Amino acid sequence: MNIDFALAHVLNPLLESGLQRIVISYDVACKYNINFIQRITNPQFPLVTGEQLQRIQASTIQWLVPKFHLASHIESCADKYSFNWTKDVGRNCGENVASNWASLGGLATSIMEMGFGYRRDAITDAMLDWNWRRATGEGMYVAFNWFYSIKYSV
Repeated sequence: MNIDFALAHVLNPLLESGLQRIVISYDVACKYNINFIQRITNPQFPLVTGEQLQRIQASTIQWLVPKFHLASHIESCADKYSFNWTKDVGRNCGENVASNWASLGGLATSIMEMGFGYRRDAITDAMLDWNWRRATGEGMYVAFNWFYSIKYSV
């Protein structure tokens, strides 16, 4: 239910902006997507309006399973939900969204007694810092690999 709520509220502005195709990477996308529309349009607790539902149905939502998780799925699932066989997603593993949680593990003891706003700000700051360090460190990684590929290819 929490994922339905979050995803419905992320999809709506994306589709309002005019996007026609959205790729969603989720470790259980093969099962999760089956009744997605029914769950977000449940009459007791609808997560989208009729207009938003029309935009969702008019768009292409492609569900994929990240490569690390795909190895534990059945073969037919691996074929249908693989990044490897999906057009226009590049050589993506689908895992980068979750890869920063390990570095944020130490933050839990600091934020557990914070109020909602302070906790949210602390997590946002930590994630922005992690993203900045990763983005600025990519150049060093590329230079390091380039140097050693030349050194050892001779």
